[in-house]
Amino acid sequence: MKSSPIGSLISMVDVKNKDNCVSNLLGINISKNYMPSIANSTNLDLTNYKVIKKGVFACNIMHVGRDERLPIALYRDDEPALVSPAYKTFEVLDDEVVLPEFLMMFFQRPEFDRLTWFYCDSSIRGGLDWDRFCDIEVPLPPIDAQKKYVAIHHALEIRKEISKRFEEILKPLSPILLRGVVEQMGHDKEELI
Repeated sequence: MKSSPIGSLISMVDVKNKDNCVSNLLGINISKNYMPSIANSTNLDLTNYKVIKKGVFACNIMHVGRDERLPIALYRDDEPALVSPAYKTFEVLDDEVVLPEFLMMFFQRPEFDRLTWFYCDSSIRGGLDWDRFCDIEVPLPPIDAQKKYVAIHHALEIRKEISKRFEEILKPLSPILLRGVVEQMGHDKEELI
């Protein structure tokens, strides 16, 4: 299987919110998801913030040493949003070489986080140097295989979400169900006597 450095697969995206038409401000958590920003946005000048659109990655290379992982996420919504001007934002150069979703799967691997954490050892503040990030090699199976891996990953994510929702529904019912089982066991004992 061939591999390529991340830097050869991506191009930087640096679109500022100059016309101030986007107001949805997002951050990235250590679970590698976008989340509503926790910054106080009252009287905040959003014109310097970066606009992200569907298919754009954002990452915070400054806190890798502290968090021992790289906060990075792929934006999947249709409506544009804003991220901090301190974030690095980029997109895949050619989705016939690497799918954005496949690249995000690579970024979600614990081995990737261990490597980025190891690479920031020379930084006083625990940040990851952008050039070192761009040098990380990504294994690239053929595009058809990438599509299959992404489809399997999405199916597993859907199953996890269904399981989580099912658990949330059953949790409040558990005491009732348990009481019913205990009562039934009591009736069965009486029948045996």
